[in-house]
Amino acid sequence: MDFCDSICGNYGLAIILFTLLSKIILLPLSIWVHYNGLTMVRMMPKINWLHVNHYGDRDAISEGQAKLYKEEKYSPLAGLIPIAVQLILLLGLVEVIRNLIARGSGNELMFLGINLGWVPSERGGISIIVPILAALSALVMTVTQNQSQALQSEQGKLNKYSMLVICVGLSLYLGLFVSAGIGLYWIASNLFSVIQMYLLNWAIPPKKHVDYEELEKSRKAVAEIEAL
Repeated sequence: MDFCDSICGNYGLAIILFTLLSKIILLPLSIWVHYNGLTMVRMMPKINWLHVNHYGDRDAISEGQAKLYKEEKYSPLAGLIPIAVQLILLLGLVEVIRNLIARGSGNELMFLGINLGWVPSERGGISIIVPILAALSALVMTVTQNQSQALQSEQGKLNKYSMLVICVGLSLYLGLFVSAGIGLYWIASNLFSVIQMYLLNWAIPPKKHVDYEELEKSRKAVAEIEAL
């Protein structure tokens, strides 16, 4: 953060630059998670056929699914890693920004008319725009992921809406009760995540890795046997 501040001379710009650099540094992890999600979607037709061929036999389905995971080297917990990294960064950043605010001057702390040391729930006024923007950025991120991220787009409506409510609610809460600097980091992180997702989809297109026709065929087979 000191390095970013030495380049920008303003804490708001430094936080945005820090967020961008952290996304670049963690790009290999993001690529791995992207591939892992594609692997899961690619396995879905086989998993669906397991449900069709062994309908009602949970042991056979679980055994077959575990074998598939092993063959494809799929990690069910991989999707939690970016969340864990994000939380670790956030916890560290809270202390870093607190120290920056304690030693910073007024000009360095002002960003677009908002002092980054303000806590919106205490200050009110124009600072309330920070939690609102944090919630909106989370909404944009979740909606685009539900539509365009390979694994998330294949989830059920309940899963999608639950993720949307949790992300938007958490972002709004976070933006209200921490300093505006933390809220700015959260906004930038959400928006950079959207850009990163589209870049990964462009570089590693899901359609080249997933047989969507077979996936739809297997889904219909599952629906038919469940309807019996």
